[in-house]
Amino acid sequence: MRFLLPPSPSLDIAKAHAPTLRALLAARVKDIVVDVAADYGALGDDVVAGRCVAAWVPPIVGARVEMAGGRVVLRALRQGQTAYRAAIVCRQGFALDVKQASQLTAAWVDEDSAAGYLLARSWLMGNHHIDAITGFRAAFFVGGYVQALEAVASGKADLTSVFASVAAAMPRTTLDEVDPALRAKLAVVGYTGDTRSDGVAIGQGIDDGAARPLIDALAALSSSAEGQAILSSLMQADGLRREAPKPTSTSLQALLMAEAHRLRAGS
Repeated sequence: MRFLLPPSPSLDIAKAHAPTLRALLAARVKDIVVDVAADYGALGDDVVAGRCVAAWVPPIVGARVEMAGGRVVLRALRQGQTAYRAAIVCRQGFALDVKQASQLTAAWVDEDSAAGYLLARSWLMGNHHIDAITGFRAAFFVGGYVQALEAVASGKADLTSVFASVAAAMPRTTLDEVDPALRAKLAVVGYTGDTRSDGVAIGQGIDDGAARPLIDALAALSSSAEGQAILSSLMQADGLRREAPKPTSTSLQALLMAEAHRLRAGS
């Protein structure tokens, strides 16, 4: 039985923690194998093709799996919530006008990051008809939230997007986790729509009965100190919650469909 992890927080970190996760799961699941995907594309391919029983998937991969007939059966729980959004951030005192995007520079985290790019991309296109890359004077990826915020604070960029809690939760953004001196230079000027959090997905062809022992073992991780530690270090989650099926994000699915259409048009 194969469980697949994404290469996050980094490929090295995921590979380092995989043996510990396997040992915890092996107490309840026979012949469990824990592997790490090389990238998000390979992760999604393996889930959709049924080459693993289940996988830990970020929102963009979860949306892809659902479009292919699969399901996200467990959701990451953070501060009591299984959803989040992105905050649009600029320099303190800067009068951001996204209608003037052609005169602005954007710093994004990663092309597969929901809060650091994809939710902002959907918000810009849906609300302002602006492409998150070509619509700006310049746009670049920096690989992490702190780097993106530093780019804005230093003036190398005019805006970015970061993690933010949903409106119903206690207000919190990535700005609450950075150095106070950096935070003082920045301001939140808007919020995107929500996405459901990352979680555990199974593909369309996976039998529920075959997957149940693994899903039960993953859901039980938070019941032990060792399991809580691996959830925190590997998945940055407080726990995993079983929930009724609900789309990860219709906006992320729309982005995937638009990208598929673009690729078909170019072929």
